[in-house]
Amino acid sequence: MGEGSLVTTMMAALGGWAWMLLGLVLLGLEVVLPGTFMLWFAIAAIVTGVVALAADAAGWTALPWQAEAGLFVVLAIIAVIAGRAWMQRRRQQPSDASGLNERAARHIGRRAQLTEALVDGRGRIDLDDTVWLVSGPDLPAGTTVRVTGADGVRLKVERAE
Repeated sequence: MGEGSLVTTMMAALGGWAWMLLGLVLLGLEVVLPGTFMLWFAIAAIVTGVVALAADAAGWTALPWQAEAGLFVVLAIIAVIAGRAWMQRRRQQPSDASGLNERAARHIGRRAQLTEALVDGRGRIDLDDTVWLVSGPDLPAGTTVRVTGADGVRLKVERAE
């Protein structure tokens, strides 16, 4: 018995469940391998399995395995293109955790009082039990300032209005 007939026999015996099984295997690989590439093939395999099982449940003539394979290829191409577009849009959207490793940037827009006067463009403020170095125009201690930016661990401030 040739290799081609083994695939044909397995596909005929399992029908749409072969695609569901392939989809689960690909999802497992997605968990083990880095990236999000196998996910799109897994989705295509599962949808192909659903279509094949739905055709069988409706009493239609079973799709030949070649038609199922062609459907899988088309769905995989569509899933990869749509998945890449979705991931690209997601990367461009700001996330709630965008300041996760940028503690200073999280304070932009906040107000505080200078605990140390801004002299020669340098001073200090207290924010959330932390003393922050600040830079900005010379101002006396006690002046209310607004954080306008961050440069590393130094906050940029201006007089609050």
